[in-house]
Amino acid sequence: MKRFEKFFRGKVSYKKIDKYVNLVRMTVDPDDEMEIEFDIQDDYQHIKIAIFDRVLH
Repeated sequence: MKRFEKFFRGKVSYKKIDKYVNLVRMTVDPDDEMEIEFDIQDDYQHIKIAIFDRVLH
């Protein structure tokens, strides 16, 4: 499992947050499962992305 976390301080546009999430998506295997959690407040935004590796049997 891989975990990516990012804090955005102050008011940040959703386009900038989407750009970060898309950059993370491009770095991982498309077959892996992804879980995105977010906490959006007035003074900060906290984005957590968990990547669960695909298991081959």
